[in-house]
Amino acid sequence: MSASENNWVEVIKEKLSGLRYGQILLTVHDGRVVQIERTEKTRLELPSLKTQPTREE
Repeated sequence: MSASENNWVEVIKEKLSGLRYGQILLTVHDGRVVQIERTEKTRLELPSLKTQPTREE
């Protein structure tokens, strides 16, 4: 693997580190990776209806 290939592979590994929900987007020009984007989503868990306290009137 060449030095430039090794560089983008390392960047991808870094971008994947800690990513739970999201995507990694590679942009390729003339057969070479020229850009790497990371989009991370934050998922909020909805509380279960069974665990919500009820209010008695």
